[in-house]
Amino acid sequence: MKLIAIFILLIFFLPQLAAAELEIGMDIPLKNKEIYQENRLVAGVSWHERGQVFLTNTGDENLHNILVYVDVPLQMDIEIPVQAMKNISADNNTVTARIGELGPGESISFIFSVKPPESIEFKKKGSFAISASYEDSTGTHSTSYTHVVEVVPPPSWITYGTVLASICIILLAFLIAWKFNVLEQFTTIDLVTIALLAGLIGVVFRWFWQTFNDLLGPLGGLLFTIPTAVLMIIALQIVRKPGTATLLFTVVELVALVVWGSNITVWMGWYMTEGIIVDILVLLFKKDYADRRSTAIIYAVARSAYAYWMFYFFFAPAVWKVYYAPWYAWGEVGIAAIGGLIGGAIGYSIAKKVRGAMI
Repeated sequence: MKLIAIFILLIFFLPQLAAAELEIGMDIPLKNKEIYQENRLVAGVSWHERGQVFLTNTGDENLHNILVYVDVPLQMDIEIPVQAMKNISADNNTVTARIGELGPGESISFIFSVKPPESIEFKKKGSFAISASYEDSTGTHSTSYTHVVEVVPPPSWITYGTVLASICIILLAFLIAWKFNVLEQFTTIDLVTIALLAGLIGVVFRWFWQTFNDLLGPLGGLLFTIPTAVLMIIALQIVRKPGTATLLFTVVELVALVVWGSNITVWMGWYMTEGIIVDILVLLFKKDYADRRSTAIIYAVARSAYAYWMFYFFFAPAVWKVYYAPWYAWGEVGIAAIGGLIGGAIGYSIAKKVRGAMI
C-alpha cells in the first residue's frame, strides 16, 4: 500500500516538479560594465539610457504566451528602439512585451530606453519592477524580478564651482606672473622653444594618440603620456626658468583650442595646474630642472598621474556626467604613472644630449 501511495504522489507531483521556469534579469545602462559604473543613472542628461531585459527558460519544456511587464520608476520617459524582437510597447510608465514561445534552455531579450529625471534633490534608489506570466503543460504561472538602480542628481553646482575655480586659478596665475615679472624672465628663444614643444605635444602627438589609441585598448594612454613627459623634461632642462611647465601646458591647450576646436576656455585654469604642480616640485627640489634622472621621473609621474586623475575623477563626472568604474579609473591613473616613469627616464637622456649640444 505504501508503494502505491508513493506512486500516486509521484504521478500527481511529477508534472509540477518538471514544470518549466522563467528566469528574468536586467542590465542598465547598456555600457561596457568593465569601464562604466553599472546600475547608476544621472539626472539631467540630454540622452536616453538603454536597458535590456533577459528572459531564460530554465526548465525542460516549451513556454507559451509569455507576457512581460516592466514598471519604470520615477516617471521616466520611455522610448522603444528598433530591434529584432517585435511586440514591444510602452504605455505611461510601463513597458509591455509579448513572446509567443520560448524553448527549453533558450533565452531572449528586448531593449527599451529611459530618460532620467531632469532634476532630483538628493541621490535616490529606483526600482524596475518586472513581472511575467507564461503557460506550460501544467497551466499558467507567473514570476517577478526587481532591478534596483541608483539615480544621482546632476552635478550642476559642481560644474559651476569648477568653472569659478578655473577662472580663479587663471587670475591667480596672471597675478603671480605680473607681481614677480615671471614672463619677462623668458627670452625670445625660450618662448620659441616652448611654442615648438607645445606644438609637438598638442598637434603631432595628440593626432598620433587619437589615431592609434584604440589599437592598444587601456594602454592607449601611453601613446600620449610618454612623449608628453619626454618633451616636458626637455623644456625644463633647456629653458630653466620658474613657470616653464605652467607656460608649456598653457600653450599646449591653446594650440588644442585652435587646431582641434577643443572647448577648454573655461577649464583652462585646471589644465594649467598640470604645469603648476611640476613647477612647485621644481622649487621644492631647490630649482632642480630635471637635472637628475630621479627628479625627471618624479616630475613626469606626478604630471601624468594628476592629469588622468583629474579626467576620470573630476572632469568626467562633474562636467560630462560620466561615471567610470573605480577600478578602471585607478587602473588608467596607474598606466599614466607608468607612462610618466618611462617618459621621464627617456626625456632625461634626450634632454642631456640636447642641452650638451647647445652648450
